[in-house]
Amino acid sequence: MKKKLSTLLALVLVLTMVFASGVNVRAEGGRTQKLVLSMPEINAETDNACLFLKEFARLVNERTNGMIEINVFGGGQLGNEAECIEGLSLGTYAFFRINPANLKNRGIDIPEYTALGLPFLVQSVQGGLDFLYSDYGHAIGDKILEKSGGTIRSLYNYICTPARNMLTKVPCNSLADFKALKIRSETSDIKIDMINCWASATPLAMAEIYTGLSTGVLDGCENTYAGMLNNNWYEQAKYVYETEHVIGTSVILVSEAVWQQLSPEEQTIVSDSMKEACAWFQAKTAEDQEGIKAKLIENGVTITPCTDKQAWLDSCTGLYAKYATDVAEDFIATIQSYK
Repeated sequence: MKKKLSTLLALVLVLTMVFASGVNVRAEGGRTQKLVLSMPEINAETDNACLFLKEFARLVNERTNGMIEINVFGGGQLGNEAECIEGLSLGTYAFFRINPANLKNRGIDIPEYTALGLPFLVQSVQGGLDFLYSDYGHAIGDKILEKSGGTIRSLYNYICTPARNMLTKVPCNSLADFKALKIRSETSDIKIDMINCWASATPLAMAEIYTGLSTGVLDGCENTYAGMLNNNWYEQAKYVYETEHVIGTSVILVSEAVWQQLSPEEQTIVSDSMKEACAWFQAKTAEDQEGIKAKLIENGVTITPCTDKQAWLDSCTGLYAKYATDVAEDFIATIQSYK
């Protein structure tokens, strides 16, 4: 109830900001009244996934001489993923970063994006970026506007996060050790099915993971090392089995209602600024990776290399049969060709 109330209050605040900002006022020679926009993020304020959005906001504000202000709300302050997509569709929120595999469950059904959630598909961070920024990746992004009913479009900018691993409260040394464990999954169908290949999936919003671990609702979760550190999950889950099962991808979306309020020059500033911010994210994330692992080890986390990778691969063949049937014949091979 408290969460719902805080979300409602945040929505009222954002609506007030939007309407007070005069989004419809733009003279032919340029903007005459400041435009204030909001961007939610489900990751913690200290996570690079949130920090790069603040860098984006800074660049836009600087390049529009303060006439466009983007406020970034991290840590799920403006709601969960489903609520953020709804706000984006309505124009309440201006931008949102999302794992494309989750879009189907948010009402935007693009089979290629759903399939991007398959484990062991994207071969590396750079390979994922090269694919997303390719002509093939651009063509998939073209489908967002249509599939969202004309309410959301792609900014054609992307980030990829380091590999995700299994994080648990008890030590695990093989796939067999996970079978009886309750592991948090994202709330999209493909992510639930993925965890069920290995353990017992427990779908929860990201903001509920810490409590789930501390109360015993969860025996573990899966995420990046940065997610483990920045959300303090290491306080509850002290063990990592280094499966590296998913290289995370994110697409950056913009509300069509907001996009149409921008002049062509402002649209270019927004797109270019986001691309620079994404590059900032990739460089910062790569630079931080070893230090984050060291901090986790200092805080008592035990990291165990995965020694039965083939068993993990074999366990998810059914996922490929289920989620890769509606994509182009060359889709899987094309992605995997980007190393």
